[in-house]
Order: sequence, then C-alpha cells, then structure tokens
Amino acid sequence: MDQKKIHIGVFASSESIREKVAAFVAREDQFDRIDILTVVLEKAIPVGKKMEKKGVEVIISRRGTAYLLRENLTIPVITFPQSTISLLLSLQKASQIGKKILVPSFRNAISDQDMIENLLNVKIIQGLYSDQDSLDRVVQKGRDEGCNVVVGGNITRECARRHGLNFVEITNSDEEIEATFETARSAALSVRQQRATARQYFSIINTASDGIIAVDPDGEITTMNNAASRLLNLKPEDVHQQPITDVFPNTPIKEVLKTKEPIIDRIQKVALEQYIFNHYPVTLDGDIIGAVSTFNRIDKVIQSENEVRRALTRGFVARYHIDDLIHQCRAMQDVVSMARQYAQTESTILLEGETGTGKEILAQSIHNLSHRAKAPCVTLNCAALPEQLLESELFGYVEGAFTGSKKGGKQGLFEIAHNGTIFLDEIDSTPESVQLRLLRVLQEREVRRVGGDRNIPVNVRVIASAGKDLGKSVHEEKFREDLYFRLNVLQIRIPAIRERREDIPLLLDYFSKKISLAYGLTTMDISQNYMERLIHYSWPGNVRQIRNFAERLVLNCHLGCSMDVLETLYSELISYLPDSKYPPVLNQNEVTDLKKELTAQKVSAEADIIRQALEDSRFNKSEAAKSLGMSRTTLWRKMKMLRID
Repeated sequence: MDQKKIHIGVFASSESIREKVAAFVAREDQFDRIDILTVVLEKAIPVGKKMEKKGVEVIISRRGTAYLLRENLTIPVITFPQSTISLLLSLQKASQIGKKILVPSFRNAISDQDMIENLLNVKIIQGLYSDQDSLDRVVQKGRDEGCNVVVGGNITRECARRHGLNFVEITNSDEEIEATFETARSAALSVRQQRATARQYFSIINTASDGIIAVDPDGEITTMNNAASRLLNLKPEDVHQQPITDVFPNTPIKEVLKTKEPIIDRIQKVALEQYIFNHYPVTLDGDIIGAVSTFNRIDKVIQSENEVRRALTRGFVARYHIDDLIHQCRAMQDVVSMARQYAQTESTILLEGETGTGKEILAQSIHNLSHRAKAPCVTLNCAALPEQLLESELFGYVEGAFTGSKKGGKQGLFEIAHNGTIFLDEIDSTPESVQLRLLRVLQEREVRRVGGDRNIPVNVRVIASAGKDLGKSVHEEKFREDLYFRLNVLQIRIPAIRERREDIPLLLDYFSKKISLAYGLTTMDISQNYMERLIHYSWPGNVRQIRNFAERLVLNCHLGCSMDVLETLYSELISYLPDSKYPPVLNQNEVTDLKKELTAQKVSAEADIIRQALEDSRFNKSEAAKSLGMSRTTLWRKMKMLRID
C-alpha cells in the first residue's frame, strides 16, 4: 500500500461540521493536508476544480454539494452521512418550536415521512431543490404554507433567516465524521492504485510498435498510443471522443461492437498507405464495453516478419558449393552446367540419382548459386520420419493439435524456409496424405499448420530428390501423378559412379589426401594395379562408398601398405556384392594405355589441389605447404614440376 499521506478537501456546510472535522484532524496524523471550505452547492464547483488541479485526492461534503461535485470532477467525492437517527433528533428538536416543519431535500425526498410524523406528532412539508435559487424558493413556499421552522444545513440556515423562519441544523456525530474520513482514505488509496495500474498499462501500449486505438461502445475514441499517433500523424487530444470512422472511414469496428467477434488480418487503405488491422471486442460480464484496433503498415509487418524468420532460421545454412562436386567426366560437367543455369530460375527442380551420388550437395549448391543464397536452406529426409511426424515437421502445428504438442505451437519447415530453399530428399518415400498437402503447397504457395484454421503464405524454392525413377513409382501407383508433374519442372539426373569410371581415381586421390590431412598422416599413393581393380568395381554406394573406402585405406595403411592389407580391404569391398569377381586381366596394351590415363589424371588432380591450397592461403607458400602436409621445399619442387606459376 502507498505510504504517502493523503490530501483531502472538505466542504463544511455548517459551523458544527467544521468544528468536528477540525477536532478530528487534530487527533489524526495520517493525512498530508486537510483543506476546509464553507462554500456549498454550485459555488463549490469552481473551488473543487481548483482543488483537483492542486492535488487534492478526495473531497468530502454534504449530500447536495456532493452530487454537483461528482458531476464536474474526476476525483472521488464522499458524502457526510445523513442517518435516520440524526434526522429524528433534529426533527424532535424542531417539534418543540413548531408542529409544521419544512424539510428541504436535494433532488430526492426523504422516505418514511408518515412514520416520522406519527412518531413525533408533527406535520412535515418536503421541498426538492437543485441549487441555491431553488432552495430559496422552497423555503419561501414552506413559509407561505405555514411552516415556522426549517431543518437542514448551513445554506438552509441562511435562507430560513432571510424569510424569518426558525432553523434547526441536521448534525453528524463524531463517529460519523470519523467513518467518513476512513471511507475517503480508502477511496484515495484505491484511486492511487487504479492510476498506477492505468499508467503501467498505458506505458505498455506506448512501447508497442503497432498502432493501438481503443473505442467505447459508441465507437468513439478513448485511447490512442504513440505508435498510432506517429503512423497517422495525429495528436491523441485531437481525436479523443471523436468517432473512429472519422479516422478510418471504412473500419469494420462497428461490426465488432455489434457481433462481439474479432476481425483478424484485415487489409485497409488509409490515405495513401496500406495497413493490416486486427479488431478485438472488449467485454465485461458478457456485455460489450468497447473495442480495440491494432494496426501497422504492411511494409513494416513484412520487414518484421523477415527479421523474425531470419532469427529463427539461423543454422539452416547450405554448407556445400558447386566446387564440392569433384569430377572431370563429361557427364558431370553437364550436370554442373545445368545446375548453374537452373539456379537462376524460380522453378521447382527434381534431382534423380542413386544413393550416395551427391544429390544433397547438388541441391545446396543450386541454393548457393541462386539469388536466395542468403536466405535459409532447409533439408528434410522424407524417409526418416513417420507419417504424423513428417506432416508436423513440414507444415508445423498449433498449440493443442495433438497430445504432446509444444505450447504455443511450432513453425513448419516450409515457414522456416520462407524466401529460401527447401530440399525434400527421398520424396518418393512420402505417404499419400503428405503428398496431397505438398501438392497444395506447390499450387497455392501457402501452408496450413496441423490443427490450424488459417493459411500462411510462403515464398519457397522447392528442390526434391528421388533415389530411383520417380516416373516408375507413378506407374506403380506409389506416387501421385499430379504431384510428380508439379515436381518435375526441371530435372537433373546425377550419374552413378559406374557410369563415370574416369572420376574414380580422382575421387580416391581427393578423399585420401583430405583424410590424411585431417588425421595428420602422410599422403599415400595407390598403386596403378590396385587402382585398375578399383576402377572396375561397380561401387553401388557411389561417392559415399568411395569416401568411406578411402578412409579405411588411409587408416589401415598409414604404417605401410602390404599386399595382404590391400587384398583384405579389396575383399571386404567386393564381398558386399555376392556375384562380384575380380576384374579380368587386361592385355599389355590396355594396361599401358590405362596407366598413362591414370597418371595424367593423378597429375591433373594433384595440380588442382595445390592451386586450391595456394588460393586458400592467398598464395602464402608456407601456409599452403603446411595445409598440404608437406615442406615448403617439396611444394616448390612440385610447383615447378607441374608448371604452376
């Protein structure tokens, strides 16, 4: 509770009340200041306004003055009680003066008149008044009707004196005075709390980046925050209590006030700007008490959305580039050429190729070659998740969509990939229900979260891959034909290793050197005879299998390669294929030609690796030699031999 002392104003309508209030204040120290004045009724209004401006928190007065002050002030006004006992005591005293008594009442007559008249054996004349002039007329009329005594407050005393009537004051007891001040203190503290809460809420809405306007049940503006003022270039005081239709002529706020139903994401043009609005009803115990509109310029909303998406998609970065596709064969050169061309388009791409051929590397390379390179690149293996989980991962879900769902819901990968690329690996493994939803995303470019009721627009480049002929899956009725044609706009087929055998020595040499460098081992050379056998192996695991074999080869041979070790590794390699046999022995001419080709390939690959190392080190030969695991002298000798300038 606020410990600051309280400032109270008192309008004492009689000397007796003033004296009792002064005596009470002298006994109490809980009030900061008590201002006591004797003006009443309409004369109290301007005085009360001045008191309010000076910081008076609550005012106490008699009933008529209190009514008028409440109509003109915003601070609480507490009434001195007029108890039945006090009234009876005053009337009993007046009955000793005369049996016909005038009782002026402010706006409302006293009740139980007949009972009081019988009890005291008097005749009571009541007269209603609303200001000093009407009070004077009531007293004059009472005199004309034969009343010779009047009961009331100080202003009634003055009227009675002017018209020659006797007067008896209606007083308040000390207990009533004390109770009134306690009520005033409670009211002041309550107002303080309300003001603190209101200030807190107003500070909150003023920190919001969206414009906020609140209206009353009639649609008149009651609150406008700073953002709304800036967006509309209006001052809050200029539109306060003005119809909201003066600011937003076509606003549906009247509909919200009538139906009590919110209106979300409504686009509306104001002046020359496009805004997006949300309108919410405000109810109390089921009754409409107003509405709130939040809004912002569409370009600001889009900018904020992009910032949020960027924050949420950190980590969804494409690691691979087109140079990571190690090759020299013509077929792969064509693949790379197509990738470069297709990257400049927005069309959906279907990649086909066996497992391990490098479909993910190619997909990420296309992303990095496109204008979306700085946006997220999201990868999902469709075969790795069950149907329900796959659906929620792709499209997200709302809170409570299913048991165990995350509070607040979750974004799907399509939302995360907004403005970027999504790579759907092994698309041929998706169940039909997910295929149907994917088809809608590709058609409408919008997603709906699982359990949700609103569509979310997405701008996503889709790259899909299949490990086998997707058209064959369509004919086998395992994949939707309409989705196939949506995916198969641009197609790239990555050849298997057995279709590009000339790349095998290059890949083995590349991976051997890379793995040797990673483990700090001396680079090993593969003999020509052994290489010939590896060239003629079918490599069902493609590039991935070559990489794994190169690692086994390096780690097993780093202390010296014996024929037994090499034969064991080769036997393990071909044991995967039950019908595989050693390749047939080549004739001498074939062996000679193959050796020449392999030697040339090896020299070319080594030159490429040295050039790359020099570029990475900005042509610092010491750094390049260190990264290649050789001495600076050896590097210099190889550069001279390979004619690298």
